[in-house]
Amino acid sequence: MRIPPFRVDRFGGVLEGLVLAEAEFSSDEEMGAFVPPAWVVAEVIRDAAFSGGRLVWSSRYELRRALAAYGVELPPAARREA
Repeated sequence: MRIPPFRVDRFGGVLEGLVLAEAEFSSDEEMGAFVPPAWVVAEVIRDAAFSGGRLVWSSRYELRRALAAYGVELPPAARREA
């Protein structure tokens, strides 16, 4: 999903509740002038725990620990009907 200047990824499964938004800029000036909106909770670009390759193998427990480092609590996963 795109919400310019963001590309937004919403996760399911054990990562349910996680939403990552990556801002994309066409110039250094545009990037320098950028002011993150209020809904941006944390900058995780340099945190390996949030890389695509790492998230694929992450458990819900590992995700909760990674988010806790930013003061973010992952909402409970939706219960699956049996």
